[in-house]
Amino acid sequence: GKVEERLGNIARARDLYSSSLSMEPSAPTLVAYAMLELRHTKAKPVNRTIVRRLFEEALLLDRRHGPAYNAYGNMELKMGNVKEARAVFERGVHANCTDVASVYHGLAQLELRLGNLEVARDVLKRGLLVVQQNAGTMDTNQRGRAVFLAHTLGTLELNTHRPLDAKVVFEEGIVRHGNSSQLLLGAALCEGRLGNEDTARELFERAVKADSKHAQAWQAWGVMEMRAGRIKVAKTLFECGIQTRPTHGALWHAYATM
Repeated sequence: GKVEERLGNIARARDLYSSSLSMEPSAPTLVAYAMLELRHTKAKPVNRTIVRRLFEEALLLDRRHGPAYNAYGNMELKMGNVKEARAVFERGVHANCTDVASVYHGLAQLELRLGNLEVARDVLKRGLLVVQQNAGTMDTNQRGRAVFLAHTLGTLELNTHRPLDAKVVFEEGIVRHGNSSQLLLGAALCEGRLGNEDTARELFERAVKADSKHAQAWQAWGVMEMRAGRIKVAKTLFECGIQTRPTHGALWHAYATM
């Protein structure tokens, strides 16, 4: 079904999902079918009743299926149904679902969207604690979403002028998850905010080595060097970033403003 959807054969994808569900109903297939209906409704509005039914059926089959809660909650949020979205995410939290990081992240994003910074901070901290407890049972994709959870909390702390708190979050994430370019960038930004430019440079370098296509890391490093008066270094960094990500608008903008 997913292959046919990527090829644009939506009717064929629906048929395959339906056939699969007739033979052996499963939560992943029901979620995939629901997402298909959300993405491909042509000119017609989304049939919310059908999509909700698919999500609920998925959760009846597997009440701990994290992707179902995440997709379901995000759908409600995008439709402006804040109360319903929060209820879905909280169901996922209480179900102790398998992909717990994505559920906590979805709930935190909802609170951030509403301006509830303290509530979002608490949700992210609780989520990270649960992720630590379940670290031994997570697969690669779940670990990736756990990194995103730490990155979101660190970014929240940094954006609310708490660089020391943010630094702790990013550093703990790096210890747990290794050389994540996103976490290394976050730690570099904290060091830069605290005036520790040499340490920031080391972290920026590690970030771009971990992911040479991480445009934000090249850009942030270049901006720091430009502000420090190291124009030639900044120019080189912007050019390296553009070479790996030639379509990244913010990099070109930073390069043009030198």
